[in-house]
Amino acid sequence: MERIQQRIHLSRKGLNSIEFGHEVLKIPLRAGEETSFELLVINHGEPTHVHFSLSKAIRDKLMLMQDKVYVIDEEKIAAIVRLPKSYAGAVDESGRGEIFVSTGYGATKRSFAVEIVEVKGKEKEKGEERVGEERELEAVTRKEKKGLEISAEERALLSRLAVSACAAILFAVFVLIMGIFRESPGYLFVSALIAALLFIFVVIYNF
Repeated sequence: MERIQQRIHLSRKGLNSIEFGHEVLKIPLRAGEETSFELLVINHGEPTHVHFSLSKAIRDKLMLMQDKVYVIDEEKIAAIVRLPKSYAGAVDESGRGEIFVSTGYGATKRSFAVEIVEVKGKEKEKGEERVGEERELEAVTRKEKKGLEISAEERALLSRLAVSACAAILFAVFVLIMGIFRESPGYLFVSALIAALLFIFVVIYNF
């Protein structure tokens, strides 16, 4: 996420003048969490003291690491914003306030608005739910693919069973054919010989 920053220009238009990069600084935040932003003070004139103060509306949600700073060229002031869970759904009324900036020992004083924009937790939950559903679907798909996969050993076993089945079918066909010629001399010997050869072939192939 891009860092939130407010630029404050001093003495750019005139002595002790104050300009803001954002007249309204919006800070997205979820109830029960906190975030930070920075005030970048850029001095275009003589070194000066700068004083910061907060409006009553945001004193319980915003904290400045420094409220007084001596700016020669450029200074950064960190700020932390907290949104208690008790404010969930009520930020529209209590999430906007002001930060006052004064220079020249109070000669010039201006302010900019700070607006805390509540990020709804449900949106996050829905997003997480969609991600969970996608992961579950992906896992099921992997299981289905895995169920269809056949290992090398299983292929070999299937191949042996197929050959054995073919041999049994050939033997049955042979028995039917030989049944027609059962009165012929040597019928029993030939039948026994072929049956033995098929049996030996099946045993050796499956070994």
